[in-house]
Amino acid sequence: MLEAQVQSASLWKRLVDCINGLVNEANFDCNPSGLSIQAMDTSHVALVHMLLRDDCFVKYQCERNSILGLNLVSLSKILKVVENTDGLTLRHDEDSDVVVLTSENGEKNRKGEYQLKLLEIEAESMGIPEMDYRSTVTLSSADFAKIVRDMSVFGDTVTIAISKEGVKFSSAGDIGQGYTFLQASGVSDRSVKSEVKPEVKAEHDDDDGEPAARRLKTEQPSIGVEVSMEEPITLSFALRFMSIFAKGSTLSDRVTLKFAKDSPCMVEFGIDNVGYLRYYLAPKVDDAE
Repeated sequence: MLEAQVQSASLWKRLVDCINGLVNEANFDCNPSGLSIQAMDTSHVALVHMLLRDDCFVKYQCERNSILGLNLVSLSKILKVVENTDGLTLRHDEDSDVVVLTSENGEKNRKGEYQLKLLEIEAESMGIPEMDYRSTVTLSSADFAKIVRDMSVFGDTVTIAISKEGVKFSSAGDIGQGYTFLQASGVSDRSVKSEVKPEVKAEHDDDDGEPAARRLKTEQPSIGVEVSMEEPITLSFALRFMSIFAKGSTLSDRVTLKFAKDSPCMVEFGIDNVGYLRYYLAPKVDDAE
């Protein structure tokens, strides 16, 4: 049996909306440590990987590993019936062909129950290889979403150029061209990181580990654009996928973009330290090459 209860249905609504734009059906991989989804779009250009660990839930019980195939469009329709602030429980009994969603308001005087039929989804096994990302940019999720919208005005491709000065997003099309440049407020490379680490550790030695971690988290939103790189890099990506990825801004204040030459980029949104939503997108290749 699987039972996963969240305090607010808003979390599931946002997650499904973020994934539904890329794939309409997905297998939920359920195990005692949490839930995950790994799915690829039909063109095999983009991949999404979501993980919610067991401590994300008010109550989580999973007696054995199971795969639940769900139509995300249908799931989204059911979630629209539920109020954002309602508690939501997802339950699946062994050998049942449905998933049961139960909602309950805070006053516990209104309860709803909805069933969603399971699907047999044939999905090829996708192992996400460990990538040696040479360049990493961390910025405000809201800024990322706005830049993607702005670049979509000019064309269907965004070119991302990373240097020690910052990161430049540019696009060009029939009506003209435009770019947005974000100056880096913090720049590091691997050689610099090795020098910085002892200072950070000394800070932890003086304080209790948990409060220090909390202090670092509270300072994070005030940080501007952080750039970590080994060498400058320039890659181009399809804006229609980046527009889908930008929906993840509803999950986190910050987004991390990771790049490596001639390799898919990774766009990551953390979920309250209990999981993450990651997108992978292959770069565009110049036909002239």
